[in-house]
Amino acid sequence: MLKSMRLNLVSSMLLAWLAFLLLVPDAASAASVSLSQTAQTALAKHIAAAPAALKDKLNAQTASLQTIQRQETSLDDRYSTLHANNAKALDAVNQRIKLIDADKLNRMTNDLNALRTKYKPLFTLYTTVNKRIADARALKLKELTAILKQQADMLKTAVQLARAEIRIREDALSAAKAATAKTVKSLKTSLTAITSVHAQSKVALASASGTKKTIPGVVKTLNACVKSGSHAGTLQSLSSLVALSHSIVDQKTRVIEHENKIAAIINQVGAQIPVR
Repeated sequence: MLKSMRLNLVSSMLLAWLAFLLLVPDAASAASVSLSQTAQTALAKHIAAAPAALKDKLNAQTASLQTIQRQETSLDDRYSTLHANNAKALDAVNQRIKLIDADKLNRMTNDLNALRTKYKPLFTLYTTVNKRIADARALKLKELTAILKQQADMLKTAVQLARAEIRIREDALSAAKAATAKTVKSLKTSLTAITSVHAQSKVALASASGTKKTIPGVVKTLNACVKSGSHAGTLQSLSSLVALSHSIVDQKTRVIEHENKIAAIINQVGAQIPVR
């Protein structure tokens, strides 16, 4: 029993922590490469003045970078929506789990309490008569003892039947609670699968964030190449930005996949919750 209580406590703590994680958005930000309007204007003029052999390559890399940045922005928007929806869905599923068989168990509990209340006067009377028998015997009042004994015998059958009826209701309630607890435990256990998926999502986000930290240095080099008129250096910087952005987009794509997996787990568990 103690082991079961500990497992339920651990499961509840995991789900509470998981709900917290889903409610707090991770660091999914806007497009990683940001050039000021002045820098963009300078870059456009720089490319326009480039030799024909390099101009096409520079334009191609610039176009690729813009496309990837749009992809990243789109992924960030999708992530924000998915993450928020998953948080709401998980909360809703947890609320539904809490309400599993709640009405039935409340009804059974109320019926049992009503039955106990109904038979309480009978039990009180039976106890009182037996106490009077003990007192009569102590006083050696044989006739009164005999009369009281007859009353007690008459009450005994009714008391036994009442206790049996109550016991049946108690056993039924205990069985219903056990069945509900088993269902709840199974559903909560299924939800804890989200934890590992969320951990993978955090790894992907951390990787994207780490890659993003290298971008300002490359942008600085790009601006320096544009200012100095080094078209080869600009091409190399743009190529580096494209590669870094591709890496970030790949990681954020994985994050979206993880969020979709989380949504699938929540939906699957939700579909398993008994309809009240």
